[in-house]
This record gives sequence, C-alpha cells and structure tokens, in this order.
Amino acid sequence: MATEKKEELKIKDNEEQLRIVGMHCATCVMTVSKSLKSVSGVKDADVNLATGSAKVILSGNVKLKELVKAVRKAGYDVVTQKFAIKLNVNPEEMPKIERKFETIKGIVDVKSNAGLGLVSIEYNPESTTPEKILKEAGVKGEIIDERRSERSILYKDFYDILRRLIVGIVFTPLTYLFPFFFSILASIPVQFYSGLRFHKGAYRALRNKTTNMDVLVSLASNILWFSGILLHTTFYADASLLITFILVGKTLEAYIKAKMSTEIRIEPYKATLKDGRVVNSNELKVGDIVIVRTGERIPADGIVESGEGEVNEAILTGEQKPVLKKKGDNVLAGGILVNGYLEIYVTRNWDRSYIVQVTESVKEAYNARVSIQNLVDKVSSIFVPIVITLSVLTFLIWKLVLGYDLYSSLLFAVAVLAAACPCALGLASPMAMLVSVRRALKRGIIIRDGSILEEIRNVNVAVLDKTGTVTEGEYVIVSKKELIKGALDLAAIAESRSIHPIAKAFHKMNMKGGEVEQFEEFPGRGIYAKVNGYDVIVGSKDFVKSNCDWNVEDEGDILICVNGRAGGIVSIRDKLRDDAKRVINYMKERGIKVIVATGDSSAYADEIGKELGVEVRKGLTPDDKAEFVKELRKNGNKVMFIGDGINDAIAMREADVSIAISSGTDLAKSAGKVIINSLDDVIELFEQAKLGVRKIKENLAWAFGYNTVIIPIAAGIFYPTLSLYLPPEYAALAMGFSSVIVSLWSLVPI
Repeated sequence: MATEKKEELKIKDNEEQLRIVGMHCATCVMTVSKSLKSVSGVKDADVNLATGSAKVILSGNVKLKELVKAVRKAGYDVVTQKFAIKLNVNPEEMPKIERKFETIKGIVDVKSNAGLGLVSIEYNPESTTPEKILKEAGVKGEIIDERRSERSILYKDFYDILRRLIVGIVFTPLTYLFPFFFSILASIPVQFYSGLRFHKGAYRALRNKTTNMDVLVSLASNILWFSGILLHTTFYADASLLITFILVGKTLEAYIKAKMSTEIRIEPYKATLKDGRVVNSNELKVGDIVIVRTGERIPADGIVESGEGEVNEAILTGEQKPVLKKKGDNVLAGGILVNGYLEIYVTRNWDRSYIVQVTESVKEAYNARVSIQNLVDKVSSIFVPIVITLSVLTFLIWKLVLGYDLYSSLLFAVAVLAAACPCALGLASPMAMLVSVRRALKRGIIIRDGSILEEIRNVNVAVLDKTGTVTEGEYVIVSKKELIKGALDLAAIAESRSIHPIAKAFHKMNMKGGEVEQFEEFPGRGIYAKVNGYDVIVGSKDFVKSNCDWNVEDEGDILICVNGRAGGIVSIRDKLRDDAKRVINYMKERGIKVIVATGDSSAYADEIGKELGVEVRKGLTPDDKAEFVKELRKNGNKVMFIGDGINDAIAMREADVSIAISSGTDLAKSAGKVIINSLDDVIELFEQAKLGVRKIKENLAWAFGYNTVIIPIAAGIFYPTLSLYLPPEYAALAMGFSSVIVSLWSLVPI
C-alpha cells in the first residue's frame, strides 16, 4: 500500500485553470476542448461554458504559452494579463533571469530588454500574480504601472547612480590629499556608499550561483581597499578612483537608457466633453462625445459625429499632409486638428486606442532577439569566471614566475578585473535593436517584432496582395449590364454592408432606398444578402455561378445573381500604385521572386501582372493564399507577405515576414509584424534592417574587440618591453565607457 501511495504522489498531474473568452454554445466548448487536447502533453481538458473556464490536466512538460496559442488559433481568446518590471541587474544577466521566469507556473510569455533593464511578463491571472512571480523568481524589481511609470523608474535609477557619483567626485580627491588615517576615512563613503550598488549586485549574483560585472568591480575595489589598509599603501585611494570612474560611465549609460525610454512614452491627452467637462483621455468611455477645436490633439479613437476639419496624423502615419475629416470618418487619438471643428464619438477606450497599441507593440519589438545573441549569451555566461581566472594567473605569473613584488603583481591582477566588461557584450544587440526600431518608427514604419530586422534579409519570395497593396484599392465601375431590372440597385444596397474595396465601387452608385434583412460576407469570394425580399449574391464568377442558375454569357468581372437567376454583370478597374513598380523592381534587384496573389479572377489581374513583370496567382480565397504561403515555405523559401485586407490576415500569419499597410483593416494590421504607410516603405524597411543588423555586428565587434585588446594590456603584457601598463582605476574608466560607447554608437545613423 505504501508503494502505491508513493507512486500516486510521484505522478501527480499538473493543472492549469484558464479563463476562456468567446464561447457561447456547446460547439464552442467542443472546439476549445479539442484544441487544448491537441497540444502535446495535455492529458485532459475540462471546458465549462457556464463559467467560461477550462481546467487543463497536464501529463508532460507543457508550456502555458502553447495552451494559450492553441485556444487563440481556434478562434477564441484566453484572459491573460501583462506587467513589466525594472530590474537592477546587468545586461549579461538578463537571459538567465528570463529563463528563470519561464519556468514559473502561470507564466505565458516573457520578454526582456537588456538595454533598458526591463522585463515584460504575460501571465495567467487565474493561477498567479505579479507579486507571486517575483517572489518565486527570487528577484527584486519595481513593477511598472500607472503610478510607477517606466520613465520614472528609469530616471530614478539614473538619479541614484548620479548621487553615488557625486559622492565619489567629492570624496575621492580627499583620499589623495589627506594624511593616511583621514584619507582612509574619506574613502569609506566612496567604497561603501558609491560602491554599494556593485557590492550588492555581486552578493546577489553569487547567492544565485552566477557572476556578473558587479562581481568584477566589487572584487577589484575590495582587494585594493583592504590591501591598501593592510599594506599601508594608497591602494584604498585607487579603489575610490576606480569606483568613481566606473560610475561616470554608468551614469551616462543610465541617462541614455532613460532618455530613450522617454521618447516612446505616450501621455494621455486632455479631452473636452460636449458638456464642457475637461478630463484626461484615459478617463473617456465608449460613447462619450468629445469636442476638438483647431490646434488641439484628438484625444481618442472615434468617428466624427459632426463638424469638419483637416487632421495631421503624422504621429501615426509619418505623413505630414493633413487629411480632411468629416461626418462618419474615422479619427485616431494623437492626430492634430489643423483647422476646423469636430465632435467625435469615442469608439475605443484609451488603453485600446491605436496609438497606445502601437506604443506597446514597439516596446515589445525592442525585446526581440537575433540569432547571434545566443552565442553572446553563452560567452557572457562564462566570461566573468574566465576573467577572474586570468586575474589570478596574472598575479601568479608576475609574482612567482617573473619575480615582481607583491605591490606590482597585485596592481596587474586587479587591473584585469577592472578592465573586463561583460556589460558591453550584453548591451550590444539590444541597444542596436532598440535604436533601429525607434528610427523606423520615426519614419512611420511600425515594427512590432524586432526579429524581422534579421529575418527580412533572408527573404527570397515576396507575395503581394493586389487590391489595396499594389493597386490603390479604389475601384471604379467601368461598365455595367443589367439582366434583371433593378439588379444593380439591389447589388449596391447589399454591398453597402461591406467595407471591401470592390464594395466601395458600388457605394458610389446612386442607389435607390432599400432594406438589408440578412447579410453574409464570404472573404475573397463575394456576399449574400436579402434585400427588399430578394436573395442577392454578388461576387466573383466562380462564386456566383456555383450558387446561381447562370445561363448567360458574361464578359465582366463581377456577377450579380437575383433570386437564383443571372441579374447583372459589372466590369471594374483599379489604378496601379505609383510606387508599386519601383518597389517590385527593388526587390527583384535583391534577388527576391515577387508574386501577386489575389482573389480577383478577372483578366485585369493578368494585366497587372504583365505590367509589373511578375507572376500572378488569381482567384485565391484567403485560405488559398495561406496554403500558397505554406507551400512556398515547405519548399524551403523564406516568404514575405504584404497585404492590407481582411483577406490577407491568415496568409500573413503563415509568412516568415508579414507586412500590413496601415490603410488596411485592423485585422490585417494585427496580423502584420510590420505596419507601413505605403508600399514605398518596404524599401525603407529593407534599408533599416540592413543598418540595424550592421549595428548589432559593429557593437559586438567593439565589445569583443575591446575585451580582447584591453585585458592583455591590463595584465601588463607590454610592460616589460614598452613600460606600457594600465592602472586599475583607468582600467575601470575604460570599462565604464565601453558600455557608453556601445550605446552611443547604436545612435549613430551610419
């Protein structure tokens, strides 16, 4: 019996409780249950419609991220929450901390930014809390929320280092001026207040059985300080100078981080409600009416209820030219009303506004990792132990092999500790990534996943949607034929429910009044509607003919079926974008095969392909496009998909690099890893990717090169022949500035 009980405890299953969003029937329950059970390692899933929850029994090592992904892929959502924390750790420690968070129960996703010292965590609120996560990870950090913004925390970090630097600047000169006893007293504030940050960091690292830059600094300064007292030398003064010099570099580094963080922060705007009250935009609710006058910033996403005016949306699109907004037009928070008067019906809360989502996306893009970072992480993890070993060897060689005195041998050994800088290695990639994403943002390109800066360079096939991507998406009807009287009016009334570009061509018709009783859209194929009692189908030839008794010869692009019979034929045309040919030629010159994939099955699609000189796949449904992309990838291609419509969202998710044009639908934009304003931005994106990856390599070359050159010098390799050596305090100065140089070099746009 004892054996059975022991085995029962040993195989005890893990459980996860998820809050599911979007279920409304038994079929939903089955779908969610099936999707959860499809994840490898899931033993059972009990989905409850009444409570909207799922209890998942896990028999293997399953990541919560996989469960959430499975539910979302099935078309539902899982309630998760996010928070960010600021950690006082060195950049090279971030990968290890990130891995530690990933092992904690309830964590969905972890993204760290070594450059800013920030960690973003998505977690399951049903099983954990931010406080529990921090406690279990055994790390101390400040949670960033509305009260403790990222900017305030980063600036607090900067001011903390600045205070310690000022103490160092004041007391360090005194350690060289005063007699022995008083100079020791003067060195104490520097060693144990200014340097406390490094001593605490070293203690924390060693307690966690790891090493970091703090270990090197703390070890070097303590060896100097204590040996100075024991040997009655000025080593304790050198220790003060060492700490002060490192703080100079660290203060500059902290300022750069805080400054860069500030530039991506979006403050809520002031909003004037129609009843005269003035509130912050984060206090607005859906349904509020806000008034915007000339010169004021639009405080919320919404629809123009009344009024008219020109809006500069450069903060969102990069385009300085104002856009005329009138009743019924969409407006986005952040735009400036250049002239006019608008009353806006708020359609989205501040937290869900486009500008806030873009900001959050860009912040997440900062956290992206490039493949070379894995090598850097491995080097960083063994860097400090190697440096300490080199320091000990340096001491032994100078003292025992070369026969130098204790004083000189100690200085060379400490100089090695003070000169080596793993921080530059840790900062090299994230700082370059941060600057590249921010620079692209200033040009109106929103990079939501920074890893595409590396991936896009390997793209060898580009698949472009036609309508709204290579063409302007503004169809006009060039010919029409009515087989049943009134069919065109019925089609126009039915299409009034659709936002598809082709539907907008029908919107321009002077239609008669009518009521749409039923409406259903079939993406990429057409629509069905019941209008004034008539069954109306409008769409591509294949779609209409398969649902209609079509017995007439047709020469158009769009067919109209009324009550099951041929009702009308319409021919449409769209204008090629001015930049389409230039962008496609640019990609061809890079050796990229360009293919236009479209739902349009008309001869016009072929004309477009001929004019651009590219292959055309026409008559594709959204699923066909996705399958096409999957097939290309299966054949070993690196595929980029560029689109703008609801039809493109599935294909975008299948592509290695997905680009959405900002004039497209929200769904397409949510699927794209990059959002651009015009096709021309694709060229800029390639150039930014080239620059960003080059910066990463240059930073890493600097970081590796610096350590390769400076450590031998610090060890005194040139001292016997050239009398060239590096005192520990100047080695420390070099260490501090290596990180600063990496940060500053990332900002240089060459």
